Amino acid sequence: MSMLEQKQSLQMHQGMRQFLRIEQSALLEMPQSELSSLISEIEHSKLFDRLFKKEKIIRYNKLNQADISGKFYTLKEDLIADSQSPDVETLLSNKKRVIEYIRKIGLENFKKYFLLPEEGLSNVELANKCNLEISQVKDINALVDDITIMNEFYHPSKVSSIDINYSKIASIGRDKIGFTIGYFSVALAKGRYNIDYEKFEQMEISKGLSYGEIKEAKKLFHKLEMINRCKETLHRILNNIIEIQAGYLDSGDIRTILPLSQKELANKIGISPGTVSRAIKYRTIEIPQGREVILKDFFAGPKKLKITLLKKLLETEAGLLSDAQIQKMLVEKHGVNISRRSVADLRNTLKIPPKNKRRFVRR
Repeated sequence: MSMLEQKQSLQMHQGMRQFLRIEQSALLEMPQSELSSLISEIEHSKLFDRLFKKEKIIRYNKLNQADISGKFYTLKEDLIADSQSPDVETLLSNKKRVIEYIRKIGLENFKKYFLLPEEGLSNVELANKCNLEISQVKDINALVDDITIMNEFYHPSKVSSIDINYSKIASIGRDKIGFTIGYFSVALAKGRYNIDYEKFEQMEISKGLSYGEIKEAKKLFHKLEMINRCKETLHRILNNIIEIQAGYLDSGDIRTILPLSQKELANKIGISPGTVSRAIKYRTIEIPQGREVILKDFFAGPKKLKITLLKKLLETEAGLLSDAQIQKMLVEKHGVNISRRSVADLRNTLKIPPKNKRRFVRR
């Protein structure tokens, strides 16, 4: 290969890597509802259906320490009671019949064969394994499709913001072994796609697929690998947050949050800080104590932690507090060593006036 050819090959390789980074960035920044819809659209294509159910070239492989959230199976009482929710009565009434089918086969079989299947089975195979009519299998699959796309309707984030729509992606639980990640999204809970490239190559050689199908299959595999990277990146970030902030997750006490920057976490798992930022943007998790926490709140420097505690103190304590009183309470209640001058600086950062200029509000 000539020097010119080598240079062109290198430029092409670098261009492809840049293109892949752009694609992955777009997926990571995509709102959870849009990502779920995209995945659902891909999985309902005829080619995916054939390669998954008939040819067994595509399989699912759950991510480490991950499952569907135990809260996935229950609808919030306040959601059911909310008559303003879109078509809630219709949605629930249409599902009563299907829920009876699920009760008939049991939650374990529902999860194994419909919700998180490792390999694809045809409707006839599912009907035989679960002792159902084919029409009942179709109804259950339709319910799963609906829940997959409308996950944020069934499990909405309670974090309120005027300009931002947050996505609650998981609940963190604890078992005898350690922490677990329970995803609310079926797409995330299914895990990564395992593609049997060797079997695909054999089909290509034996003409088991047409030229057009081979070309489309390669495009499909590219999309699936990009989704794999997106899922794995988010999962690795969550796993590392859990590992580093285990004390906080165990206690729920904000004082136990360790200082952590996005750059530090990025270096630890070998990705760019920008990738971490895109992956956690507008996403929340539910911690074992039942509170919903914005993922960005797990990344706090010492100053940010002190500001958070100061703000919380001023919001929850009755009466007017002087900087000296705030300093004393931060030391006694939260174990934070801070000077009175630093308290004043942080208060000014929050644009809160000193005691003599604040109005007393009786609670």
